[in-house]
Amino acid sequence: MANSLLHQTQYRWGTTGRLGEMPKAGLWPVASSLDPSATAELSRWHDRIEPWLRGGEPDSGCFYAAFGAEAVLIRRARPGLEDSTTAHLLFGSAGVLTPRLALELHDWTWASADLPSRAPMVNPSALIPHRTNLGRQARSAALERPLVVLLSLVLDGPRLVEAPMTGDTMAFLWALDDILTVLGSGLGDWPAWSPGFETSAEQRTRRVQPPGMFLRFGHGTAEPPPRDANLPAAVDLARLYARGGTNALRELRNTAGLAELETMAARVARLVEAAGPVAVAAPNTSTEPAETAEPSAQTGVPMSAMTSPPGGGSPPAGAGEQVSCPICLGRLDWGELPLYTFDQGLAQYIELSPPPSTTPEQRARLMRTAAVRCPNPGNTTEPHYLPAGYGQYGAPAVYGFIGATTSGKTHLAAAMVAAIERGALSAYGLTAQPVDLDRHHAFLRDMVHPLFSESAWLAPTREGEVAFADAFVVSGGTARPRAMALFDVAGGELGNVGDAKRFLDIADGLVFVADPTRFGSGSLGDPAFNTVLSLLRSSGRLAHVSAAIALNKADLYKFDDPIAHWLSRDSAELDAAEVLAESADVFAYLHQRGAEAWTRPYLECERATLHVVSATGTDAIERGARPLRVLRPLVALMAMTGLLTSAETRDVGI
Repeated sequence: MANSLLHQTQYRWGTTGRLGEMPKAGLWPVASSLDPSATAELSRWHDRIEPWLRGGEPDSGCFYAAFGAEAVLIRRARPGLEDSTTAHLLFGSAGVLTPRLALELHDWTWASADLPSRAPMVNPSALIPHRTNLGRQARSAALERPLVVLLSLVLDGPRLVEAPMTGDTMAFLWALDDILTVLGSGLGDWPAWSPGFETSAEQRTRRVQPPGMFLRFGHGTAEPPPRDANLPAAVDLARLYARGGTNALRELRNTAGLAELETMAARVARLVEAAGPVAVAAPNTSTEPAETAEPSAQTGVPMSAMTSPPGGGSPPAGAGEQVSCPICLGRLDWGELPLYTFDQGLAQYIELSPPPSTTPEQRARLMRTAAVRCPNPGNTTEPHYLPAGYGQYGAPAVYGFIGATTSGKTHLAAAMVAAIERGALSAYGLTAQPVDLDRHHAFLRDMVHPLFSESAWLAPTREGEVAFADAFVVSGGTARPRAMALFDVAGGELGNVGDAKRFLDIADGLVFVADPTRFGSGSLGDPAFNTVLSLLRSSGRLAHVSAAIALNKADLYKFDDPIAHWLSRDSAELDAAEVLAESADVFAYLHQRGAEAWTRPYLECERATLHVVSATGTDAIERGARPLRVLRPLVALMAMTGLLTSAETRDVGI
């Protein structure tokens, strides 16, 4: 726990008392969580950050930088303010005090003016309710073009970049952190690209530059000229981010082959090389579709030769766009895969060969029953086929259910699919169609009907298995329909870690299913939770997977506060404020029950929520399963991963 806490130190102007022996021209440390007798440690930190403590009188603002494995965030105040504080520091592990946390806390006052000389250490999780909401501003259309100029400079590599201070500076930094983090995911040289920053910096502080990427924003600083060679790539990145957020950037990273490159510089070079010429002053916003090639008479017509379905549907995924196979978890160049259809007479798949005279309407009808064959089945013993609709709209959103064998996650997955089958998503303005009718009907037959029609308990997922449960094409919440794939991940220790790793490499969101019957003081938590989080951290994907913690079996504690309150609220409306209030209540309830270990996904994942649910309801055996609030975690994941794109979704999971 100590490694997740941060030290703090407070400085004041004109103070005559001393904390240690460090006189610095009237600037004194008056409170610290460091032991005052540890003068060497106090001096080490003071000497490291002294150039940025004041920034030049009467400067104010923030400073953040990582120094190897340690990082510091300084919030400066002008002398003469009511509390006379000139600087307040948070410092500690760079793995805890990240650029994102620094941005979230840039405007938060961490301590009052009357801190005791031996101040307490700071638990970042306790500051979660106070975190800022810069994500919405970062993706605003007004910032897109200024962001291009800044990106063109940043793409040159770790260096000092100076720019004028504006009211949007923190939103710029949020956008840069998002973009650079996605591009640098999993790279060993990433720390040097992780942005440090200083705001309201006066001229005399500019002699010193911390290591790595550093952005200095000052009043009166001239607008820097863009780096012409990087402008096309910067335009592409800014447009993608403004329109699709980090999900669009991850899709670019996969489809452009960036993940195969081992350095950030190589990835940037690939983007610069691939980007075409653009007019930055007047960005091209045309949405005219590209010309589609006529299908030839050859067999195995690639999907990229098929046109859009009638009724305004989106075109198929383009050539070279990669989609993850949900069966073997391999990567597929979806647009170039030949199409197949199942011949009932032969009882096998045959290549689909539409004649050149096939009309768009006829092709659309063929696409509804067409399939593709996975060219790399991995460990499967037989070739497997996927519905053409699975990757027709780009990379699907991939969600997994994580939890112990007794947590009820299989029941929760079945309850969610049952709710979707009943059309419950329509209350959120969404429609969902099964991607693969055969697989969907099999899931209904084997999982949903036994639970809801026969009141039979479902067998748990086999140990070590990652099972593809079902998939739907969701429409109404995004600019184009998108597939959503659901996986059931075995509990316990995740014995087959190899399968778990492959799945986590493609997962966008996880439902962590918490079993309250296992809570207790001193518990180490759910082994499945802990293993998954460790695997995500080791692969560099922890910051790119959203999490929804579902407090399952809530009906067993229906008289507890706040469980009773939330079980009574199940309106089909996405309200970010309500989601945050529920998350705060469940977070506090878990701590009250001695279940702090089950909150780890909320503390460690980039975006996360907590929910009260019951997969079966009360007296399921006697009265039949009556699920309560089971769609809430799923809808929250859809908001956090881009399946829902309304303005409200940007505040979910902040």
